[in-house]
Amino acid sequence: MLVDVIFLILFAAAWLFLAMLSWIALSLRRRAVGALWAAPFAVLGGIGGGVLVPLAGLDNELGIAVSMLAALLGAGLACSMSFRAWDRFDLDRRFTKWSRRPR
Repeated sequence: MLVDVIFLILFAAAWLFLAMLSWIALSLRRRAVGALWAAPFAVLGGIGGGVLVPLAGLDNELGIAVSMLAALLGAGLACSMSFRAWDRFDLDRRFTKWSRRPR
């Protein structure tokens, strides 16, 4: 029982690591404009992509590799969609009151 819990925690940590790699790569490309907005979406996309593969039936060695790839791609997709929403709805203008003001 405890071994299963540790195994699932390690899987979730790997999916989160891959999700953050995707988020960092896309945020660097955009020079961090809207990066904090996209971080939770990248996490959800990474965990969601990773979890869907074992639920679909691939629970062997191939499923491990596919779930890691799905976590990376799911995070990238969710992160890019959140960046598109940031640009489309002009959210940087709406959140300017929370940013630091230049002196």
